[in-house]
Formats: sequence, C-alpha cells, structure tokens
Amino acid sequence: MGEAVGQMEMHLDVALLCVALLVAYFALIRRYGMVLHPHPHDPPVRTKQVVAFVAGVLAFWLADGWPLHDLAERYWYSAHMVQHLLQAFVVPPLLLLGIPRWMGELLLKPTWLLKAVRGLARPLMAALMFNGVLLWIHWPAVVGLMLRSEVFHAFGHFLLLGAAFFMWMNVVSPVPHLVKPLQPLAQMFYLFLMTLIPTIPSSFLTFGTTLLYPEYGDFPRLAGLSAIDDMQIAGLLMKVGGGFLLWGIITTMYFKWAAAQERAERAGRPGSPMSDAHTPA
Repeated sequence: MGEAVGQMEMHLDVALLCVALLVAYFALIRRYGMVLHPHPHDPPVRTKQVVAFVAGVLAFWLADGWPLHDLAERYWYSAHMVQHLLQAFVVPPLLLLGIPRWMGELLLKPTWLLKAVRGLARPLMAALMFNGVLLWIHWPAVVGLMLRSEVFHAFGHFLLLGAAFFMWMNVVSPVPHLVKPLQPLAQMFYLFLMTLIPTIPSSFLTFGTTLLYPEYGDFPRLAGLSAIDDMQIAGLLMKVGGGFLLWGIITTMYFKWAAAQERAERAGRPGSPMSDAHTPA
C-alpha cells in the first residue's frame, strides 16, 4: 500500500487554487476591510471568521488533493464518498462562515449576480438542486464517466460544491439582508430534510451484494479490502458520516437557539414570561 500511495500525484492545480483563495481573501481584507467595514473601531474580520475560512480551504484541499483524490480514482469508492461528504457538508459552511458581511456585499455587488444567487438560494430551489445533484453524482453511469474523464470528474465536484453553497446559504448567509436565511427552527428542520434523500443511495450501497460501480472491481485492492466491502463502507459513510455531521450541526444550533431564548426571557423582553410578570394589570 505504501508503494502505491507513494506513486500518487501531488495535484499542484488544487494546491494553487487553495493558495489563490487564501491570497484573494486576505487581499480583500487588506484592500477593502477598513474602507467598507461600517465599524471603524472593530477589526474588519473576526479571528473566528479567518479560522473558519482557512479551515474551509484546507478541507477543500483535503477533498480534492493528495492522497484522497487518487485513492478515490484508483482504489476505493469509500474515499470517493469522503470527498463528497467534505464537498457537501464541510467546505461550503466553513467558507460562508469565514466571509464577513462587507466582503459578501462586495462579492455580490453586480446586480445580475445578486439576482442569480437570490434565485438559486431560495429554500425549495436550493434543496431540490442539492439533492438532485447528490443523487446524480452517485448514479453508476456518472461515476463511471467521472473515473474515465478528469474533466468530467472536476465538473461533477464543481456542481456538488455549487449546489451545496446555495443550500447552506439558507443556514449560513454572510449577507442576511441580501440573501435572507431561514429562521433558526426552520434551519434545523431544513437540515433534517437534507438527511433524508441520501438514505436512498446509501441503502443501495450498504446492503448491496453486487458491485454497483463495476469499475472499482477492476482496480488494485489496498489493505485487503474487497470491492464489495469498500462499497458497503461507502454506504455507511454516507448514511452515518453525513448524518453525524448534520445532526451534530442541528444539535449545536438547537442549544444556541435555546440559550438565546433563555437570555431573551431573562432580559425581560416584550412578550417573554418575565416581561409579562412585570406588566401592570
């Protein structure tokens, strides 16, 4: 296995794209941060935003760079599934969390682009598009074509990333006044819905007894893992791994929402039980 992995490519194009993303991000902060940021006494970008964006770029490099890319194309479909999970559920929300409001406004300044993003990010449209791409990218004929064509492989990943960005903007919008996200409880329900459709391909993979993607049957076997076992592991990763990621996010969102509700009640805001208790009869 070590010899095989050692023959893999470093994918300089992916590394250069990641460097370009980071250079562009910090260049925008340096050039426009203090100009467009509405609060001159605060930094134009928070530390946690920088950490989120850098983590998103690193997750993108992990998904499409060495060694995961080559493991996915030459050996294991389960590695391909890890790529999809990172592209659908990790990279987009991290990058969106890393974009400050003023930067989002700058990026969406062209009217045509703002209209396009608004249209594609509508909850129903984004959900249909995301789940449609997710099903399509796991179709046997599509997987086979992705393995035969590097260009088509990149195109499929680009579609998945793009659809995921629009889906996540209903939860994590850098410009909520321009592209309005759902309310907290609706966000949780929305993400719950995103866990349902993946159960279809994951069930075929996990419980399948015949190889769904015959191309992987012709690849060299690493670590003694058979093609069927590899396929079933991929199904478990899609169901359990993807579900774990989304349910972890949903749980975190719930506790944050509950804490905010509790703080609002303690502050005695209008309409809360504490504020009602102090209202003269």
